[in-house]
Amino acid sequence: MTKESRKRPAEPVDDGTRRFTFPRGGVAPRSAVLLALAAGWAAMIVTDVLNPRIDPISETVSRYVHGTGGWLITLALLSIGSASAVVARWLRHLPGRPAARRAARGALAVWAGGVLVAGLFPADPPGQWGRPSTSDLIHGTAALPAFLALPLAASVSLRGLMTVWPAGRRALLAVTTASALTTVALGVFLVDVMSGGPSLGLGGAPTLVGLVERLAITADIAWVALAAVAVSRDRRDAARRNRGRRIGGSGIGGSGIGGPGIGGPGIGGPGIGGPGIGGSGIGGSGIGGRPRHDRSYGGRSVDGRSHGGDAPARVPAGDRRA
Repeated sequence: MTKESRKRPAEPVDDGTRRFTFPRGGVAPRSAVLLALAAGWAAMIVTDVLNPRIDPISETVSRYVHGTGGWLITLALLSIGSASAVVARWLRHLPGRPAARRAARGALAVWAGGVLVAGLFPADPPGQWGRPSTSDLIHGTAALPAFLALPLAASVSLRGLMTVWPAGRRALLAVTTASALTTVALGVFLVDVMSGGPSLGLGGAPTLVGLVERLAITADIAWVALAAVAVSRDRRDAARRNRGRRIGGSGIGGSGIGGPGIGGPGIGGPGIGGPGIGGSGIGGSGIGGRPRHDRSYGGRSVDGRSHGGDAPARVPAGDRRA
């Protein structure tokens, strides 16, 4: 393998298994993405623990930004949004129809952008549903399409993800279904709360919107994590296949034995078959070219030429041997 081939970035390869690789240096490490997702989900759990007076069954997660450790909610949304944006970029190399791939990337980008905007513009304090502030309006306007976009991204990319990660088929299908069902339920409870309709609560809780939202967020984060695992596994496998192809291409079968080596400038080229035996060597200027006795073998030749050059070196007649 040449120095240039080691530096050359891996190109997309289709070896019959419909798997593709990603350019080097353009993808964040999978561990960083998974860590950001886990940190965001854990931060939401911590805020529930730090604010026991706020009912997690009836209040949404974003309301905790005004409670104890409220900065954790902002950190959680920014972490989840950033990690989702990275995975959206990874999806551009998924196998399958280009239209489905573009739809998946676009939907996941809407989810990532909505979560980031919701983190930058906090919601109102708990219990204030009637007259929202400007920040709360921006927060809700960004969060609603984000919740709707994630199940769409999961659905249209499901086949491609299961293709590159067959072992994760059941997990991908489960979280995709959970994301769709919890999103529908969340929409029903949000409409009920904001319109002042019939109570859909349970027991002492006037509504279950907080619980349903937490289930939806958990399913969405789990899907992003599984998608990150699937595409990064495919990247590692395809990169390994690319290395094998470079060894078999520019190494032994290319510029090595089969190329400029034995088959090229080596035996078959300038070596034995070219300027070597067949060219300027034995087959060229040697045996097959000028007469053999035209070169010296041992200092002086029969016709008087020297061993190292073509200039004639005349030998006195008395020193010549028959």
